[in-house]
Parts: sequence; structure tokens; C-alpha cells
Amino acid sequence: MPQKEGIVGYIYGDVGSTEFNFAVNGHGIRKFDYIFAPHKEGNMLAQVMDIKQYSDLKFEDATTIMNSEERPMIKSKVSAFADVIGYRDRKGLLQSPRTPFDAGSAITHAGENLIRQVLGLSASKENGAYIGLLKGHSLPVFLNIDALVQKHICILAKTGGGKSYACGVLVEELLKKKVPMVIIDTHGEYQSLTRANKSRKDLKNMERFGIKKGDYASQIVEFSPTGSRGKAQHLTLNGINLRAREIIDLLSAKLSGPQIGVLYQAIKEVKEYKNIYTLRDIIDAVNRSKSNARWNVVASLESLDSIGVFSENGTSTSDLVRKGKCAMINMKGVPPDVQDVVVARLTKELFDDRKAGKIPPFLMVVEEAHNYCPERGYGQAVSSTILRTVASEGRKFGMGLCIVSQRPAKVDKNIISQCNTNIILKVTNPNDLKAIIQSVEGLTTQTYREIQRLPIGVALISGVGLQMPIMTEIRTRETSHGGKSVDISKSGDASYSPPKIPKSPSPPTLPQPKVEPPAPKPVQKTDNVTDKAKNVTRVANRLGWVDTNDSDEAIKTLTKEAEKMNENVYKYLESLSKLGINFCHIENPKCMKCPMNNGCKYRASLRDEKKGLFKR
Repeated sequence: MPQKEGIVGYIYGDVGSTEFNFAVNGHGIRKFDYIFAPHKEGNMLAQVMDIKQYSDLKFEDATTIMNSEERPMIKSKVSAFADVIGYRDRKGLLQSPRTPFDAGSAITHAGENLIRQVLGLSASKENGAYIGLLKGHSLPVFLNIDALVQKHICILAKTGGGKSYACGVLVEELLKKKVPMVIIDTHGEYQSLTRANKSRKDLKNMERFGIKKGDYASQIVEFSPTGSRGKAQHLTLNGINLRAREIIDLLSAKLSGPQIGVLYQAIKEVKEYKNIYTLRDIIDAVNRSKSNARWNVVASLESLDSIGVFSENGTSTSDLVRKGKCAMINMKGVPPDVQDVVVARLTKELFDDRKAGKIPPFLMVVEEAHNYCPERGYGQAVSSTILRTVASEGRKFGMGLCIVSQRPAKVDKNIISQCNTNIILKVTNPNDLKAIIQSVEGLTTQTYREIQRLPIGVALISGVGLQMPIMTEIRTRETSHGGKSVDISKSGDASYSPPKIPKSPSPPTLPQPKVEPPAPKPVQKTDNVTDKAKNVTRVANRLGWVDTNDSDEAIKTLTKEAEKMNENVYKYLESLSKLGINFCHIENPKCMKCPMNNGCKYRASLRDEKKGLFKR
């Protein structure tokens, strides 16, 4: 049958208002193509969801062909099934038709303007992130950046499904728009953002997507909890003046009621004598407790202190979140329990400082999110609580969250449900598929089947102002992909070469000019001595029990003496503090009324001075 210009088929059979069948005119239509269907209520956009070919070839005829070299003439017809998306009314609202379509109506390919208008692809190159092309079309897909950052993102796929690749594309686009980011890089994959893509296969695909290779080395700042290595800076956490509730949240082992009481009492005692205290100070105070519950508390605190990331001068959040920069937290080689604590404490510091307006709005990307916010029944993580808080409250304060995982069923459903933008690639595990359908809005049973059939590199995207989920072919990355699989079967891996043994001694190297290291940032000195500590030091000095004016040293000496005498350290220091308040003043002390005047060296020295005056 000759194909009429622009027409791809005609509606036939029993016709409804939300779906219809149409006979395909020619072979110019494919599954998931967008089509225009005329309707008296408006210009309707529909999508081809299935295509079938009907023929007059019977089973007997097919068996005859197998035994014969001749193939008979086979007559065939193609039918397609379409779901109606709707049309835009005068107010710009998406509407569905309320009356059925007319049988015999001609179907044509939908134009680019109609697709953009009905689907809600309103973002442009200026305010959007170019994620790829609409599947089956050459239509660029731009996602609104404000909606991405403000309303959270989740990127889900099976292992090897392309989730890290898609996340890399998204990060590239946000770096172009100077959006501040912090990436929890569990496997060190995002270092590749500093290197341009040199893959021959990818270079050919770049032309189709209209992009060029490049790198973002000037915008990437790498940190590592294990210390400075290569270009990575040492990431440390603020361990000063930790509150009891903060410590309890960071402990993997839960404390009992009496143990929590010991911890609160220890911190209360430390705060009496120090304005600035560390985790080690708290451990020492717990050790001085007489309660039997102290042993488990000490063990938990020692375990927390041993991870080595808490410091008196922790990495500032303003160094992590900067305009146009991306802070990559490289967790490669870091034990899982340490990763958990780092993510928990770092997220808490970032969230608190963002609420206080100390850092600009930013996006936090969490790779392998099932490790840091597992669903109940799949394990525990100390970082779960703060990540749930950010997912529910971060939007109000300008802290976006991007969750990336290969096991959707193992990720906290409360967090996935808070993500308004969903980028879902190929998933086949039934539990993961069920978790996605239950947590992501707008997905249907038909979508459930299609997610399993998605080709690698094609994503189902919902949210960000889209009226319905759309299939998008993720564009090629401009930078190198750090998460690609290693080819074990290939002989001779190009990425590795054994060191060469020099045949002759290397020539002596010339002395290099010394480069002065950058001057360290000045640390503002603060008085770490409370008034109570000053009173104790003054009294102990005058009594002759210590010979130092340093309050820290004085209290340490007095603490040891109290422990030798089996005295309660806190009560021992408190008694000295009361002497300073009531009698042993800085000027004009009331020595005569002081109960310790007989053994006081200070009073004895005053008597000697008076005797000397009388002699003269």
C-alpha cells in the first residue's frame, strides 16, 4: 500500500479516550515513538507502546517452507498500540481527552514543539543540564538545574547498568553551571573527571550528541580520610566539643541507659574545667568514673577515636563547598566502618553550616548509597539518620541530595521517596524492581516491564517538571569514565606495564631550587581555661600542691593525686574551686577564715614578709 506523505497509520477498531490501535502505513514507526493524533478537544500527543505484525502464514505453511527451497508470497500487516499522553489547555495545564478518538483518523509523527510542550521539556541550554537525546528522536533532553539540586535525585541501576556513567554526565553539566558539589566517592571513580575522554568509540559518538571532549581538573578538589596522597588533601573531622548526643549517633554499638548516663556526666565534668575539649578528654573523664558501666563506654569511645579522622583543626566546610568547585571525598581503601562515621559526621557538619548560611547552596552526591542509608532489615549504618534528615529537610535549606545505588531494594525507602528526580537505568532483580515501583511516583506496571528491557545507556527519567517518565539515551561523557570494567580476558592490559630495568646508571640530577611551602593559615588562639579551672590552679599553687600556672597541667597533676588517694576526682577539684571562690581570692584573700590556712604556703610567705618588715 503506498504511504501518504507524513501519515504513518490510521486508527481502527474499538477506540477509547486514553488508548487506541492503529494500522501502520509502511515501516516508518517504531516502539516508543511519539505520535500526533487529531482530536476535537486539542492536539493530542500519544506514544507507541507496542507493535505487532499479522500475516496469513499458517503453521502448516511454515512447516512446508522448512522442507522446500521455495518461499511462498506472505501477506502481512502491521498494527500498533498507543497510550494517550494528552494536550495542553489555554492555561498550560496537561489535560486528558474526555471523549474517544474517531476511527479512521490519520496518525503522524509528532513534531518537536508538540513533544516539548506536552512532556514539559521546557528547560533549555541556558538553564538546563544536557543529559542526552530523547529515545528514538534527535531531540536534546535538558533537565532543569534548580529542580535537580533543590528536590533531590536518585540514580538507580543494576551492576554495569551505567549508573556511575550517568552520574558522571550529570556532574559534568553541573560543573559547567558552577554548581558547588560534594561527592562521596566510595571507589575513587570520579578522579576521571580531571581527564579528557580519549576513547575512539566515544569520540565518534560525541558528534551525534553535539559535544566535545574536555576535563574539569581546575574545578575538582580531592580529599581523603587516610591522609594526603598525590593531589588529595587530608580530610579531618571537627572533634572539638562533641556533645553526648552527637557521640551516641556516631557509635555503631548502642549504649544502655546507665552507659549514656556515664557519658553525659563525663562531658559535664570536662566542661567544668575546659572551654575546648577533645574526644580524648572525654575518654579520660569516663575512665575516672566509679560506675561499672564505664567499661563499655570507654571501649566504644576508644573505637571511635582510633579511626583517626577527628582533629582539633578539622577540615572546614567552607573549603569543601565553594562556588564552581567539586569536593571529591575519595573513600578508596578506607574501611567500611570508618566510611560510615566519616559520611555521618561530614553530612551533619555540612547540613548545620548550610542551615546557618555559612556555605552556599550545594548538591551532595552519595555513591553506593545502600552502604550509608540501608533499608531496615538490610543492616545498620550510623549515617542513616542524618541522610534521612537531609532528604526530608534539605530542600528548605538549599542542600540537595543525589543517591546512587545498584541495589534499590537495600536503600532506605524513605529517602528514595523524597527524591523528585529519578534516573532509572536497566534493573532486572525482582526485589529491586518492586522497590522502585513502590517508591517512585508515576511508574506503572507497563514501566515495570520496560525497565527490565532497557538497553545499556538508556534511562527512564521522571520528575524535574516532566509530566510523565521519558526514555533518554544518555549522552557520551566529555571526561574519561573511571568506573568501567577491567578486561581480564584480553592479553596484555594496556593500563599496566612492568617497570623497566635501566641498562646504565642514571645521570646525576641537578639540584632543584627550594620552593617555600605555603604559609599555614593562622589559627586563632582561644582561651581554653574556665574560671573554675583558674580557681583550682590558683588555690593549688598557693597551697604548694603544684608548681605551674598552666591550668591543664595543674588539673592533670591533681587528678593523678586524687586517684592515688582513691578520692572522687570531680569532688576533689570541686572542693578546691570552692576555696577559690569563697576565700582564696586573687586580691585580698580571706586567709584567716580559710579552713586550709595552717598548711598554706602562700599565707606562710605573707607572715615571713611581715616579720621582715618588723626586723627592718
